[in-house]
Amino acid sequence: MSVPFAALLLAAKLDFEDYPKLLLAIVGVAALSAMLGFFQLLSGAGGAAYLYRITNSDAMVGLFANRNHNAVFFACATVIAAALLRSERMRSRRSPPLQIALIFAILTFTVLTALIGSRAGLVVGVVAFTISYVMVISVWRIKPITQWEAALPVRTTRVWGYLLYSPPALFAILLGVSLWLSDRTTALSRLADHDAANDLRIRAWPTVWTMIEKYWGVGTGMGSFSDIYKMYEPDALLTPSYFNHAHNDWAEVILTGGVPMVLIMIAAVAWFTRRFRSLGVRNLVKGHRGDLRLPVLMVVLILAAASFVDYPLRVPSMQVIAIMLIALLCCPAPARVRRD
Repeated sequence: MSVPFAALLLAAKLDFEDYPKLLLAIVGVAALSAMLGFFQLLSGAGGAAYLYRITNSDAMVGLFANRNHNAVFFACATVIAAALLRSERMRSRRSPPLQIALIFAILTFTVLTALIGSRAGLVVGVVAFTISYVMVISVWRIKPITQWEAALPVRTTRVWGYLLYSPPALFAILLGVSLWLSDRTTALSRLADHDAANDLRIRAWPTVWTMIEKYWGVGTGMGSFSDIYKMYEPDALLTPSYFNHAHNDWAEVILTGGVPMVLIMIAAVAWFTRRFRSLGVRNLVKGHRGDLRLPVLMVVLILAAASFVDYPLRVPSMQVIAIMLIALLCCPAPARVRRD
């Protein structure tokens, strides 16, 4: 817990003016993970660009060891980049290079979720892109045009307006070209694979459920899953690799933490829901400059959904993102008067 606790302390010390810098830093780390992923594609399976000994050596894992975690991280970064783009569009003094960079980041992160080979990542990536597009387009259409845009000819202005609807088409084209040029396993190819039912996490679920039925009361102890699973692992599922987690974090928390941890989770969800409702849900999509309600809600829902098929919040870096975003939303620092 030292890493999320340090993130919580850091979030408590941030001023309101530091929030955009923090969000931009998350997008920057995602861009770094994307660049490293491309080097991993070039270096080949098990190349020097892979940072961990135990990893998905045939996939674009970026800064992570697990391709699912990298895909979920890209989905979260997509929503955060959209929030920054929305806020930038609301400024009276806008930065065209920053807007272009954020648009490129949104499209790139979404395309990469399909190339990574994570089925769950593909689903949350498409959802993240859809929400991001709606969030940005709602502001782009109603925000008064700048002096630069007003000086454009009427025909050029109309073309510029049509370009607002080009990201979905551009995304589809980039996705198609990327899949055509890629000879590696992608999320779409894995979705079409009829052997998906042979996934170890699906075959191991009856065993995991048997363990839950026996230990749900007091739990087996946090971090004990891999050792307890060896006691119940059937011979048919024995492989050279080990089954380190249940790949359903909600179920694993019940198994290892028992009823006490379930009560803590219920209390945490109730607290977050109450704090979010206190902020209101009016104009949730359109929002206002610096509004973190929708992006934080989407990141929390993405991580919660991904936890049904994986364990993203057991990764320290993902813990940092989650705890800091929730702290910025639920316990924000007072805003100062902004002059721009």
